[in-house]
Amino acid sequence: MESTSKYSEFASPIRNGGKASFDVHVYFDGVSFQGHVPMIYLASDGLMKQQHSEQEVKFMKNTRQAIIEKFPELIVYDVHDRGIGPHPLPMFEVDLFSPAQFGAFIPWLAINHGPLSVLIHPNTGDSRLDHSQNAIWIGDKLDLNLDAFDKVEEMDEVARRLQDVVGKVTDGVEEH
Repeated sequence: MESTSKYSEFASPIRNGGKASFDVHVYFDGVSFQGHVPMIYLASDGLMKQQHSEQEVKFMKNTRQAIIEKFPELIVYDVHDRGIGPHPLPMFEVDLFSPAQFGAFIPWLAINHGPLSVLIHPNTGDSRLDHSQNAIWIGDKLDLNLDAFDKVEEMDEVARRLQDVVGKVTDGVEEH
């Protein structure tokens, strides 16, 4: 059987080469184990945080460690202890770079995710679309804060305008 690039590269517009093609977000929320409701508290840094059940944290840590051991070529990030950006709950992230990694890791995670919710999304350059319409879920689907992307887009626009101004100022200085 002849091999084609569709087995070694992701379809356009999914990013290939260098940066992650797919992000995998593994969430934990404190409600998954025996009806435990997490306690919400105000931390010393002024942020609202959740206290999670020991069972849930142990399961999440064991799952993360198993990923690190079974898939050493993947990038596995540290655990966020609260929601961040569009992500409403604490989680950790895993980056996938090739169809081979996707094909090996996602079936394993589908079988071993337990009570954890998992978001899998491509990186096409349109974060809002990638986290919504292009997303794949394992376990319970969560409501993401897609409005967080509006803030990022606004900041990107401010950065572009600032870069234009700096470029014009720099051009004017070089002319003199």
